[in-house]
Amino acid sequence: MQAAQWFVVQTNPQRETFVEQRLRPLEPYLPRFKNIKGRVEPLFRNYIFIPEIPEVSLITHTVGVRAMLMAGDHPATISGKVITSWRDKERHGLVQLPPPPRFTPGAKLTILRGSLKYREVIHSAMVGKDRERVLIEMLGQSVSIVVASADLASDFVPPTRNRLRRRPETVYRARTNRFCEVTDRPF
Repeated sequence: MQAAQWFVVQTNPQRETFVEQRLRPLEPYLPRFKNIKGRVEPLFRNYIFIPEIPEVSLITHTVGVRAMLMAGDHPATISGKVITSWRDKERHGLVQLPPPPRFTPGAKLTILRGSLKYREVIHSAMVGKDRERVLIEMLGQSVSIVVASADLASDFVPPTRNRLRRRPETVYRARTNRFCEVTDRPF
């Protein structure tokens, strides 16, 4: 059943599923998602959505219902299009949320490619799906530029010439039956 308008019902804490089962004849909607720890939880704690019906007392007198969201003296409603959009994002009964952003505003980052390679910048905002706005110090002032997300790293140390030096290598000498450090091996 797809209603044009839906009521927003507030439940008692951790009673969303209980209220959903009690109001099953009204075909309620309780959007759920899987949290970081892998547990299934309601998308909106203490709220459940019920298609608009003329007799509101059926909802308000249900055990576990705290109140209905009100707009003045009548129950508040949300559009059925909102409920449809949540249902469209469901996979196996769970709403699929977008992944969290890679960088937080104010984080220090390093550019990995391009003409500004290895320059340190400060993350400002996410511009699009794969673009980030960053602040870079140029000519004594902060300049805002847009960089591809793939070209940024938070924990990056640029290579130095010291990394190219040959470190001593330990090898086993069969003739002497012991390990020795060799530093003069050819590249």
